[in-house]
Order: sequence, then C-alpha cells, then structure tokens
Amino acid sequence: MASLLLEQQEKLRRVVDDWRLQSRDLLSDLHGSSGSFSSYNATSSSSDPIHLHVELTDDLEDLSSVIESDNAGVSKFLIALSHDCLEISRLSQLANKNLYQQLFLFGHRWGPQEVLLEGEPQKAFGESLSLFVQLYGIVDELTHVLVNLLQQLHAVYSNYDRSTRPTSSFKTINLRTVLESLGEGLSVLILLDEIVRQNGNIRSHISLFARMLSQVKIDVGTFGIALDDLDFLDQVVENLQRLFTHGFFQRLVQADSPFSTRLTLVKSNRKLLDAFSSCFYDGCSETLLRLDSWKELPTDRLKIIYVLALFLFSLHVSGEAPNKKLFKLLEDLLEKLPLIFVGGRKVLLFEILQTKYPPGLSAWLSTVEASKDFNLIQKNFLIRLNELYLRDLEVIRDALSCWAVSFQSSIHPLTEVQNEEWLRLLLKQIMQGVILADRLHVLVVSMLDLHASLEVPLKRERVKSLCHMIVSLKVIGNIFQMRGSSIVQSFPHIMNIIQSDIEGLILPFKVKLQSELAKGTQASKLGLFNSLSRGGRDMDTKLMDSLSLVLVSLQMLGGGGSTKRQLIFSVAQDALQSIGHLDIDFLRIRRLMSKFRIISNFQSIVSESVDCSFLYWRREMAQTWLSMIYGDNSKSTWIQFILDAFSDGLRLLKLCNVDKLTLKSYEQDIENALRNEIITPLCRDIEADLRLHVHSTHLKGSVFINPTKTGVRNLSWFVRMKPLRLPFKFIDVKLLVEVYLNFAFYGHSVMPNYDHKIYSEMRHLGELKYGLELDALHHLERSSCPEFDIGRIFKKLVMYSERYSYIILKQVSSFLHSYFRIFRLLL
Repeated sequence: MASLLLEQQEKLRRVVDDWRLQSRDLLSDLHGSSGSFSSYNATSSSSDPIHLHVELTDDLEDLSSVIESDNAGVSKFLIALSHDCLEISRLSQLANKNLYQQLFLFGHRWGPQEVLLEGEPQKAFGESLSLFVQLYGIVDELTHVLVNLLQQLHAVYSNYDRSTRPTSSFKTINLRTVLESLGEGLSVLILLDEIVRQNGNIRSHISLFARMLSQVKIDVGTFGIALDDLDFLDQVVENLQRLFTHGFFQRLVQADSPFSTRLTLVKSNRKLLDAFSSCFYDGCSETLLRLDSWKELPTDRLKIIYVLALFLFSLHVSGEAPNKKLFKLLEDLLEKLPLIFVGGRKVLLFEILQTKYPPGLSAWLSTVEASKDFNLIQKNFLIRLNELYLRDLEVIRDALSCWAVSFQSSIHPLTEVQNEEWLRLLLKQIMQGVILADRLHVLVVSMLDLHASLEVPLKRERVKSLCHMIVSLKVIGNIFQMRGSSIVQSFPHIMNIIQSDIEGLILPFKVKLQSELAKGTQASKLGLFNSLSRGGRDMDTKLMDSLSLVLVSLQMLGGGGSTKRQLIFSVAQDALQSIGHLDIDFLRIRRLMSKFRIISNFQSIVSESVDCSFLYWRREMAQTWLSMIYGDNSKSTWIQFILDAFSDGLRLLKLCNVDKLTLKSYEQDIENALRNEIITPLCRDIEADLRLHVHSTHLKGSVFINPTKTGVRNLSWFVRMKPLRLPFKFIDVKLLVEVYLNFAFYGHSVMPNYDHKIYSEMRHLGELKYGLELDALHHLERSSCPEFDIGRIFKKLVMYSERYSYIILKQVSSFLHSYFRIFRLLL
C-alpha cells in the first residue's frame, strides 16, 4: 500500500512540474508584449515569424516589350536566345528548390536497417506521386528547351547562313552566356541522374508500385477506381520507369533519341563543337584560379558543373576524345575539386565522368591516375582541405570579427543613404558577408562529410573549430536578418551604383558610335574600328548593329535590374564582343555583372550558405559540441546557435515529407542531446555547489568558502540564459534547474534532520548566486508534527496508510493531499 501511494505521489509531482513548465510559456505568451519575443530573436534569427525578402522584378512580361530596338535583326537575335536561357534558368531553379533534396530523401527512414511492412513502399510512392509528376514535367520541358537552344546555336555558328543580322557582323563568335546557360540545363539532367543512382529507393519503390498497378488492373471493380484514371496513372508510371531506365542525360544524347536528327546537325557543326570545348576550358580555368581564395564567388562551384556538363555533351555529340590541353585541365579539376555538394549531399565529379562519359572513349578515362580508387581521391582532397583549414582559419576568424563589428556599426538612418561613399561601403560589406558565409559553409560541410565517410577521427581542436564555424554561420545569418530592413532601404541605391559603374564603361562608346554614324566619313570610321576594317565587311551594318547592341545594353541597365534584364544584358554584351575587339573593358563589365547578380540575390545566397540542414546526417555531433560548450562558461550563448543549426534538419525533413516517426525521432535526438549534455550536468553541478558551500560552513574543520565568489564553477551563465527555442518547444533551463532542486531537496535527506536552517541557507544561496526561485518547503526541527496524534495513528493504521506515504529509510511521512509539505516524524 505504501509503495503504491508513493508511486501515485511521484506521478502527481511530475504532473505538477510539467504544468508548471507549460504555464510559464503560456503566461509569457498572454502577458508578454510584442517586444517580449524580440529577446529570443536576439540570439536566433531562425525563430523570426516574419522575414523581409527583397527581389528585383519586372513589370514587363513579354521579351518583345522589354527589348526595344529599331534594328529588327538584333531584336530577334536577342529574343530567341534570351528566351531559351531564361526558361533554362527558371527550370533549373525549380529543380534546385523542388527536386534535389526531396529526391535525396525519398523513402528515407530513421533506422537504415528498418524492415518495411508489406505495402509501405507503394504507399510512400503514391504519397509522393506529385513529386515524380513534377520531375517528369521539368525534365520533359527542359529537354525540349535544350534542343531548341541547340538549334538556335547551330544557326548562329553555321557557315551557311551569313546574311542574318547581327551574325553577319560577327568577326569571332563568343556567346559564353548562352553556352553556360546550355550547360546549366544539361547539368540539371546529370545531377538528377546522379541522385537517382545514389538513392536506390526511387527505382525499387516505383517498380513495386507498377507491379501493384498491374494487380489492380486484374480486378478493377474491387478497388473502386475508374479505368480511365487507372490507365492514366499507369501511363505516368511507365514513362517514369522509362526515364529512370535510360537516364535523363542519356535519353538526350543516345542514338535512338527522339532528338537524334537535330543532334546530327550539331555534330556536323565544327565551330559549335569547338565553342563547347572553349567554353569548358575558359570557364574551368578561370574558376580554378579563384577556387579556395577570397576571390571565389558563391556560384563558382556550380559553374564548374555547368561547363563540365557542356563538355560531356560535346564528347557524346562529336564522338572524339579531348585533346591533351583539355585532358590536363580535367586532371587539375579532379585534383582541386573532386566533389561538390548538392542539397547537402556529396556528388563526386569523377563518378559523373565515369557514368556519363561516352562508352567508346572510356579507355581514355581509365588513364586518369585517380580513377583507380575513389577513396584515394577523397583522402587527397581531405589533406588539401586540412592545409586550407590551417592556412585560412585565423584569417577567417579575424575577417569575421572585423566584418561583424563594421557591418553592424555602419547602418545609418534612411536620411543618409544618399551618401555614395557610405553606399559603396555597405556594398563592400554585403559582398564580404556573402563570401564569408559561403567560405565557411564549404569548409564545414566538406570536412564533416569527408571525415565521416573516410572514418578519419577528428581531433579535439578541430572539433572545436568546426563548432565555432557553425556558430559563425548562424551569427552571419542573424546579423543579415537583424539588419535586413536597413539594407532593403538602401538596396535600390546600391543597385544604381553598380549600374552607373557599368554605364560609365559603355556610354563613351555610345557617343563615339553616334558621332561616327553622323559624320559618315570613312576616315573617322577607321580611327575607331581599325580592327573591323580588315574583315572587308559592310562597315555601316557593323556600326548600326554595334550601336543597337549598346542601346539595348543601356536599356537593360536602366530598368529594375531583374534576372531577365541581367541575362539580356549579358547576351547583348557577348554579341557586341563578337563583332570585334572594341575599346570596351568586357572583362571588367563581366566582373561588375557578377557582383550585381550576387547583390541582387544576396538574401537567397546567404540563406543557402547559413543553412545547416546537412547536420541531419551528422546528428551525433550535437552531443559532442554541446558537451564542449558546457565545459566553457563563456560560450553559453553558443547553445542557441547550435540548436538552430541542428533544427535546420527538421525543416529539411518537413520539406521532404518524411514519415512522422523519423521526424519525431530527430526531434527527440536534439532534445536528448540538450538534456544530457547541458541540463542534467548543470543541475547536478549546481546541487553539488550548494552542498559544498553549506557543508563548508557547518562542518567542523572545513575551509570557509565565500558562496558568492567561490564554487565548483561559475554556472550562473547557463542559468541566466533566456529560454532556449526549438522549432517544437521552449526549454527554460532555469525552470528545469529549479524543478530538479525542489525534487532533490524534497526526496533526499540533503541536511541533518535536526537543523532545518541549512535548507534556508541553501535556498537563500541559490537565489543569491544563481537567481533561482526554490519552493519554501517546511522541515520541522524536532519531534513529530503537532498535527499528528501518534496513538491514534497506530490505532487506525489503515486510515494512516491511505492518507500518508511513509519512507522508513528517510524517516519521512508525506501527506498525500498537500503536495509541497513534508512532515518528518522522528521515531
């Protein structure tokens, strides 16, 4: 009876404590002002319910209304190429947003060895059918756009049509923007193939689903589904299976492809094939020079995939092995950048080469030394990463500190945004923050993944540094979020500054062209276009085409700077450069446009860089990092940032619609790591600290300790933290410590029974040193409570056992209907 009563009392105590925790949150929600939540946001930008996002848009929807030119040939040329490039960019963004991560996690379960029940794979595929329908639609539309763009490029690079303007004015064709856009579309197909290859659940689940459909067809009436709907669903699944069987990229380049006749035209176009190779060589060479330096841009690693996809496509079309120069460049590429990360998952470039390289040329690929061992490629890259880490760690830390102080102190009121000097400083600081975030992200995700996949243990100092990098990423995101409104107010002026810089490089050329056309003298034309006269072409046509391209470029700079205008401007500049070697610094314009693209899209770039959803695959690091933070009182503010970083994995799981068990298990892992590494040791250490101080005062022979200054550790930093915010709950560390101490003092004999003053001293010390609010429990000093009649109790033991819980070892009798009073009975 006594044990049952004690169990019921313990349950009741836990219920009261749980409601006490929840009531604190409810009261803060009800009585807290709108500014009360800002205290949480001061340490966690991810908890903001509202995010301010700025995006450059255009009121004009039709390209023909955007490009206004009297030169019909130039307008048609720009519209035809720009339309396909814009469609490729749109579909690429859709794939990046809606396909990559979702396909990586399709069929993912919490336990890798978990055995699926009968019908669960079919159910999982059916629930994700909309994802695969979208996949089919994007791939099909993208394939048709790519083929259409190839036809346009074939017409431009063809030797047979030289009467069309402005191609008739070209001296050397250099359409790098269009070629890179073509590579971007091809890279989408290659990356989707790689994701399907890595995730075996996709093919196995769709195969089981197709088998299930064949069984349903046998007895349609039993399942209550219309035959037309079933046929349509079966056709969709059959098309998807055919795509997965052949591969998205292979479907485009294989001999029996529906587009083979159009690709045959490209195969006969030697100039176009050479342009593919030149684009790969130039783009790859330029990017490798910037790689792993402060000049590296956030988009550089993706551009490597773009030009590599273009290179592989050219090999399939031409059927020729690359020359020695391209062979050497490929070896350098595999040495410096053997892998990239897409959607937080690793993609090896050499595996792409092996799976997408033309079968007839595979003998050349086997000569690459690194191809003998994938692990060797990764080990060499890890060694290189460690060298970069040792070289750049202190530089990154110093740069981050300087940037954070400078960026936060340079935000001025709106009345001062017209100051060009200050706007240029703000532009520089935004670029620095974007590059810092991207640099940190690449280092962290690469080192964590390689150490885990190669099973190379991390040294303690390296683990600390990686923790610092994760916190730094979240700090950068937090600073950008807090300063977002001020940046947005200055955003149009910053865009105007970059546009003005580009206009300054083009306007003199416009004036000279108009002057030359007005004069109409051959001598003045030779003075400016001496490089063009050697071609023996119609000079007036060249001048008119050049002027039209200049005017279109200036027109694109004069708008809002949307992605549409940026791309048309770049295509116009490529066409202008193709006319001849003019006195325009095209290299500087290209660099300014790269900066313009980054600034115009800085919020999305920063958001992707500070996104730590990749930590879902390294969730064991949560306990390690939190344990290290607990060992250093000065880093208590890091706890919220670490929790935010691991909480990014929850958003990834929700985005990919994983099952509830997987989601719940990950939530439990995060909470358990916090409780086991922070809250539990904190409670025990504070209890030990209070015991140490009290016993050092009351026990003879002990050394006196100043309770306000001396202790086991200064743990007040952790107790005084604001409630930690997780996506699914608040965790008030101080309240949990109070609940623990109340239970410890209530359930244990933490003081001699004959001296109830000790508890008062411990309670007072907890309030003084840690700011804790402990319950005022009643411990009677001597004999039994006056309310008890011992004789009557022994006469009615049954009634006594129903009302009281008695623990003989602790000599405690607890009245069950008074939850926070303890009566000690000395026998």
